[in-house]
Amino acid sequence: MANRLRIELPDRGHDAPWNPEKALAIALADKMAFLDQHPEYREFQREIDRLLDKAGNSENRMTVLAMLMEGKLVELHQQLQKLNKLLIKSGIKPDVNRYMHTNSDLVRISNN
Repeated sequence: MANRLRIELPDRGHDAPWNPEKALAIALADKMAFLDQHPEYREFQREIDRLLDKAGNSENRMTVLAMLMEGKLVELHQQLQKLNKLLIKSGIKPDVNRYMHTNSDLVRISNN
């Protein structure tokens, strides 16, 4: 299940100061709108919020987020390995020329 999150940055102009309270309000509203559209992620978001609440300071919260992202990347890599094995068993040869192996991650080479 893949979802694309489209981020549109508003044109603030050159003189408009950054308002962190407004940015936070917009981000929270966007999060709620996303969860309304994709309720299957609510439980995962609750788990993220629970972990971040226990993290304490902003440095620890960033560490928690990095660990969560790394965990999801490991899961994705495992799923890709399983898919690759299935493709090989089925006789479909993966197009390895479109990918390169870098730091245990698959990076797609494309002009798109």
